[in-house]
Amino acid sequence: MQTIAFHGVRRNGASVLFAEFRRQQPTGSWYIYRCSGPGVHDGLYRAPIWLPDGQVPVAAALPSPQELADQARAQLRLPTPRIEANPPNDKLVSLPTWMWLDRSGWNTRQATAAVPGVSVTAVATPATVSWSMGDGEDVTCSGPGSPYPAGGDPRAPSPDCGHTYRRSSAAVPGQHFAVKATVHWTVTWSGAGASGTFPDLTTSATAAFRVAEVQALGTGHR
Repeated sequence: MQTIAFHGVRRNGASVLFAEFRRQQPTGSWYIYRCSGPGVHDGLYRAPIWLPDGQVPVAAALPSPQELADQARAQLRLPTPRIEANPPNDKLVSLPTWMWLDRSGWNTRQATAAVPGVSVTAVATPATVSWSMGDGEDVTCSGPGSPYPAGGDPRAPSPDCGHTYRRSSAAVPGQHFAVKATVHWTVTWSGAGASGTFPDLTTSATAAFRVAEVQALGTGHR
């Protein structure tokens, strides 16, 4: 609906009549569709809509399985890995170093997104660990690694996740090697009669490994 307002103005002794067109905004409210119900958490964004007073909104379209999968993936909470190693303090040149991650963080994690009548679950599974050892070498392990056994032979290498340093860290800043462990998680989803995969997710942790070189002492006999 439009209204017209007239304004009279005198310019240089003459009367000028102006017409101003005004568009009247109908009364109403802004609305946002949101699904609700027992046990339902609706995290999908929907743009607000304007409805004039008296107009009944049409039903909102249900989200697609992919949209719910995206929401479920965003809700995944993956643990930060915790690095363990042997020797527990200084590492030694030419002596095998065992690396492993705390087993409590090596299990599947899942999250579910749902609207009434439809749900999709995303599942993240730890697959491999990439280790950057700080000396220019990288190690890839197919699992969390084996903890060093009590009373084990310190000269024995790890059966599944280890590294042997060939030089000390004395010459690097801080006199330690910056080590980083990155866990790669595969992510799948299923529900609402559909399924799929997402690109891998990663979590990581860092540690400082000081590597010392053992000096052999020679003894002579007189």
